[in-house]
Amino acid sequence: MTQRTWLLLLLAAVLALGLAACSPNEGTAPAEQEPQTSSGTEGAAPAATEPVGNMTAPSPEPKPAPAEETSAEVVLPPEGAFSNANTALAGLNSYRYSTLFTFVGEEDGEAEAGSIELTGIVAGPNRMHLIWRDLGGGDRFEVIQIDDQAWVLDEGGWEEAPVLVAEAMSQAVLIYAPSIAWGSLFGELEPTANYIGEETVNGVSAHHYTSTYAEWGGYWQGELTNASGDVWIADAGYPVKYNFSATGIDEDGDRGTVTWRMDLTDVNAPITIEPPI
Repeated sequence: MTQRTWLLLLLAAVLALGLAACSPNEGTAPAEQEPQTSSGTEGAAPAATEPVGNMTAPSPEPKPAPAEETSAEVVLPPEGAFSNANTALAGLNSYRYSTLFTFVGEEDGEAEAGSIELTGIVAGPNRMHLIWRDLGGGDRFEVIQIDDQAWVLDEGGWEEAPVLVAEAMSQAVLIYAPSIAWGSLFGELEPTANYIGEETVNGVSAHHYTSTYAEWGGYWQGELTNASGDVWIADAGYPVKYNFSATGIDEDGDRGTVTWRMDLTDVNAPITIEPPI
């Protein structure tokens, strides 16, 4: 299974997870049932009757016990959490993130596997430091941009490059960055998954969503047999963490599994990016 095929499977998995949005589990606490009481006037006939001949009138049926009272509350997620998340992410002054993408599968009966890691530091609209690494093959790409200056790391060391060139070289690896993955995929999809509740993730309070999806034939040229994942959106509105996995079979019948995890930390912390040379 080629790397391009794996990227297509990755997109399908992302889209499947992107269906996780602001749809809470619906449910209401049962209403409290008032206990029934006997009614009647003083001197009314007793409940049981005297025998008439060989027949006896039936006693009244026992009254049902009142329903147990519940104090459970339904916690609702914030409205528009997914659609607003990328705007909140773009509004942050600074943050760090790390993503890990792995795949395991086979091509023409032979096993293949790999891992790609991207770490990023964002210290403003035009200040960033990206490091992309192929953990299996050892390849590495690194770029630093500070306003209208940029540097690229190659085998011979750091070299200054035009900003447009550095940005163009970064596009292929930025598919793993939260700003690209969220802005182009997650925020455009309708909410269909479960809201789990509030949790503390990466040191901040966040809202947890989970999703499962079995097929996404329109995007994956084959069959996506299984996909599931979790997303956490901070109270402040930005995506703070997501992870998921997906298994698919491509048009050649090769099976594979991808996983993708992202963690975002140090939000609005004082971060300085220095020129490498």
